[in-house]
Amino acid sequence: MRIYKTLMNKTFIYLLIAVLVACKSTPYSDETTKSDLRAPAYPLLTLHPHVKLWSMTDELNKQNMTFGGSTQLPFVGFLRVDGAMYRFMGSKELPMQAIAPMALDHEKWEGKFTSLVPDEGWEQPDFDDKYWQLSEGAFGTPGMWEARTQWTSSNIWVRREVEVDPYLLEHKKIYLRYSHDDVFQLYINGKQLVNTGYDWGANFKVEVPDSILQTMKSGKALIAAHCENRVGGGLVDFGLFAEEPTMPVEKVAPISYEKEWTGRYTMEQPQENWEAKEFDDTTWTEGQAAFGTDDQRNVHTPWFSPNIWVRRELTFDPALAKNKQLYLRYSHDDVFQLYVNGMQLVSTGYEWKSDLRVNIPDSIAETMKDGKAVIAAHCENRMGGALVDFGLYAELREAEQTSVDVQATQTHYTFECGDVELKLSFTAPYLLDDLETLARPVNYISYQAKALDGKEHDVVVYFEIDPHKAFRAGQSTQIYEKDGLALMKTGQENQKLWVDKEKDGRSWGYFYLGTKDDVTCAQGDAAEMRAYFMKEGDLKQMRKSAEKRYAAFAQKLDMNSDFPQHLTAAFDGLYTMAYFGEDLRPYWNKDGKSSIEDLYADAEKDYKEVMAKCYAFDRQLMADAYLAGGKEYAELCALAYRQSVSAFQMSEDSDGELLYFTPQVGPVDEYYPASPLYLRYNPDLVKAMLNPFFYYSESGKWGKPFPPHDLGGYPIVNGQTIGGDMPVEEAGNGLIMTAAIAKIEKNASYAEKHWKTLTQWAEYLLENGTDTGDQLTTDNFAGDCPHHANLSAKGVLGIAAYARLAEMLNKKEEAEKYMNAAGEMAKEWEMAAYAGDHYRLAFDQPDSWGMKYNLVWDRLLGLNLFPERVIQKETDFYLTKMNEFGCPLDSRHSYTKVDWTVWTASLSADRMQFRKLMLPLHKFMNETTDRTPMADLINTDGKTIVGFTGRTVVGAYFIRLLEKE
Repeated sequence: MRIYKTLMNKTFIYLLIAVLVACKSTPYSDETTKSDLRAPAYPLLTLHPHVKLWSMTDELNKQNMTFGGSTQLPFVGFLRVDGAMYRFMGSKELPMQAIAPMALDHEKWEGKFTSLVPDEGWEQPDFDDKYWQLSEGAFGTPGMWEARTQWTSSNIWVRREVEVDPYLLEHKKIYLRYSHDDVFQLYINGKQLVNTGYDWGANFKVEVPDSILQTMKSGKALIAAHCENRVGGGLVDFGLFAEEPTMPVEKVAPISYEKEWTGRYTMEQPQENWEAKEFDDTTWTEGQAAFGTDDQRNVHTPWFSPNIWVRRELTFDPALAKNKQLYLRYSHDDVFQLYVNGMQLVSTGYEWKSDLRVNIPDSIAETMKDGKAVIAAHCENRMGGALVDFGLYAELREAEQTSVDVQATQTHYTFECGDVELKLSFTAPYLLDDLETLARPVNYISYQAKALDGKEHDVVVYFEIDPHKAFRAGQSTQIYEKDGLALMKTGQENQKLWVDKEKDGRSWGYFYLGTKDDVTCAQGDAAEMRAYFMKEGDLKQMRKSAEKRYAAFAQKLDMNSDFPQHLTAAFDGLYTMAYFGEDLRPYWNKDGKSSIEDLYADAEKDYKEVMAKCYAFDRQLMADAYLAGGKEYAELCALAYRQSVSAFQMSEDSDGELLYFTPQVGPVDEYYPASPLYLRYNPDLVKAMLNPFFYYSESGKWGKPFPPHDLGGYPIVNGQTIGGDMPVEEAGNGLIMTAAIAKIEKNASYAEKHWKTLTQWAEYLLENGTDTGDQLTTDNFAGDCPHHANLSAKGVLGIAAYARLAEMLNKKEEAEKYMNAAGEMAKEWEMAAYAGDHYRLAFDQPDSWGMKYNLVWDRLLGLNLFPERVIQKETDFYLTKMNEFGCPLDSRHSYTKVDWTVWTASLSADRMQFRKLMLPLHKFMNETTDRTPMADLINTDGKTIVGFTGRTVVGAYFIRLLEKE
């Protein structure tokens, strides 16, 4: 906008400046400090603690995104460039549709069963099974992980009623999948489909024949099974599925067993350039493929000499070479070379294999743009059988991924799609100092295209999603438009609050995908929608289909634009939890007056500003972390950020108290390691983590002189539900976190609000903190460890933290009393834990050792209870115990906790000491063979995890950044 001075007086200019300053607009720049860490899993969409999606592969188009485990979300992206299609996201395979799922896929199903021999006709649909028992499948012996109902007798009979959409019967292949152990028979509507004999196995697949499909046209099927367990384990699991058609592969010139073909061949050494396109092969003999010995597949031309040369001339649609990925399938026995238009594509050495595939690179495809090609092959048979066969095929192209970059709030990909570069970004606007933006369950998927050759191109993006399998059975999907928004909504209609509780939580709430941008959208059969888009470049006239499982969006891209276009994903969980009898709504809709359309309107309105802030935040975090601990530390912090924050939801209770909680509210000993991240960026969120625990302690519902371990799990929060008490552990955690809040804020007003409770916790530590006896610790997964030195150190520091709070509140007598007590306890600790060149894991175990990570707070809070010699001796000792991927947690095991490792590395202010302990963690994350969200329990002597994946505790990485704060 140009401002013409002649139309403005000074007052207007000053007013304009004031408005611009008030807006505090963040300049947009998409520059990043690139992370080179190969993440074990790449965060994509993080909408809710139960809706977090990751890429478990280094390339986005090798596999569908997953929910951090085995459940995939089929979400596919194509870029159409001048008519050519490039798949940049998701798998090319369409997953089978579960008509009736299997327990093998971590799904639920119900059936009736009996262990008594039933009457004749038990497999028939009209059989009266009212006396059979209804239970959850699968059925199996103890130790079969799929089994939800134990089966311990020799025989079991199972009946399962299934509803089938008649559309699927007409348009798709129907399969039965089953697992069994041992002898197994299965019937559908009384007709036998499976009879195994004495055998056992998992995940078999058999197509349901037309004769059985005819009996299912009413939309109902009765699947009945009998299994006899003769020895060992027993299992019955089965389900009905519809196969999705994949995008058709074009058989340009198929291999011989798919279609006959003839070529020219010779068994005499040919002249030079025999492989060239223009070579004169008229003197060669014409023969029908395949060529080989009669013991090989589909041989029509015998070949018994040591060598054969074969040429096959092809004519095809020239557009294939431009718009599709061409590839060859070939079989050979033995040494084999293959050329296309004179350019070598295959050279095997001495081996023999069947039906191999090789993609034709662009350099060779360029020579085929006239629609003509000569495939020439030479094979040398050194012994035994001989074979030559090959064919040409075409399929949709894969985009070439050129980079991936994980930042704190975003994951960025770049792809080459022919002469166009695509940038794709997944943004979770987790800006911790902006609660309104943080609380929105919204992510952006942004995309931007630019020409690599400086020319104009027609570019359209296509996204297709099947949310049904991921968001559970009984869901429906619809696409609708409202107030300029095009939205896809998936969820179960008429949801009843807290009924049919699902621990994964995706059954409750609604998943949305949409935009305010100019898009065309459709619902229908995936293969049909792809084919239509490939031809038309949009979905405007896509026919309406009875198939509602898949939804697709298509959008024309503005080439070389300075700002990306986008889709917005959202999840409305309706309520966050039942909090001591009060049903809480999410913070973004705390008054219950906002609709999802309101949420989208705000998200769309703020898109550009939010994106600018996310880029700016990501750059600043990388810069700050680089200064604190180096490039590798910055990359770990960037990867940890979204994983930690995405574990939380935010609400307000009826008193206006802010609550910030994970699905299992607590444990406090998980909030404690996570706290440095939130202390660094917004200590109000640490208060919001602690608020439920103060409420419970102060309400009279708890009645113990230390905090509860947890307050219950989603969706019912009504008190501690996990394991036994951890008195010193949780009291120390609560006091240290509260003192850290006060130090950051430079006032103890939050502590004053809860002073009575904090005093009670401190008094408990005063009586029990020196030697904690056989109390549980947060590290009890490693085994019971009475007289735990690190737990004792936490108790001592908790008392000192209370003293520091008392000092800040001018409670001098209490401050002096508790600080003196903590000082004396620290001296006792040093004597009791002393083991020469280090300090013990447990006071009564002279030869033990373990990380004393709790001591980091002695320095961070400025308590100075433990002499520098303790810290120096411990950190020097850890360096003598290092394995390839870090220092073990203690002397009992070779595994370690990454959160505690980073804290241990921060015991000293020494940067080099920090990096020596931190760098192996970076190496592990970069090289681990376990593709999961960041684990916090890993092996130090191998590239595998032990457990604890995807947890919020990785906020612990920010301890070094907190120190700099």
